[in-house]
Amino acid sequence: MATKPTPNSTRGPMRSVTQALRTLDYLAACKGGAGVTEVAAALDVHKSTASRLLAAMKSEGYVTRSELTGKYSLGIHLVELARTKLEQFDIRTSARPFLEELSQLTEETIHLGIMEQGKLVYIDKIDTTHILVMRSRIGYRISPHCTALGKAILSVLPKDQRDAIIQGMELHPYTSHTITDPIGFQEHLAKVAVQGYAYDDQEHEEGIRCVAAPIRDYARGVPGAISVSAPITRMSKERMEETGILVRDVCLRLSASLGYK
Repeated sequence: MATKPTPNSTRGPMRSVTQALRTLDYLAACKGGAGVTEVAAALDVHKSTASRLLAAMKSEGYVTRSELTGKYSLGIHLVELARTKLEQFDIRTSARPFLEELSQLTEETIHLGIMEQGKLVYIDKIDTTHILVMRSRIGYRISPHCTALGKAILSVLPKDQRDAIIQGMELHPYTSHTITDPIGFQEHLAKVAVQGYAYDDQEHEEGIRCVAAPIRDYARGVPGAISVSAPITRMSKERMEETGILVRDVCLRLSASLGYK
């Protein structure tokens, strides 16, 4: 269900910009698109205002209108902008050969993730060739507590940064395996820091196991992490440990190439 944007009290050109941005957020949450009346209600504006706004956004490619239903949805220009933004991530270029190496060695799904505003975000992916695969997409944002990628990054962040992110998280139980106790989660991260890799044992999605290791750079920062994901039918606990060591070693080589010592 789409979330209704908070009415905006600003005036003039800035109000129009804010309304346009909120319209994009609203349409992103509407799986089947939305009509002019729905957008007007969401923005708390007159229907004619919403109609003019949508027409202007459509002319620039930010939204598209279905000839069949008359409803608006996100436009292809946003995909182009997103692609450009992803290409600006230097870590994607640096990490890509290492993702490909892990893909060849494991024949499983490989993800590259970063921490952004307290969320774990997938910024690159190589799919497995197996029929049974993990459902995921580039750009997907999730709380880091239930993912191997998120835990790998958190485990090596400076304590003040780590604590700030954890305090802002809701330890939501995505499955019965998700860690939801703050103290238990901190203890878990301490173990991750020692072994050099993290695991997600069906904590985000039932039937899926993931292992991940952090990437470090010349400034001892943590630009991201790499993971290997597979169904439990192919990722036994024994293989999960073996793969964790493999991912850790690959990420250490990647980190060295980024100047980490």
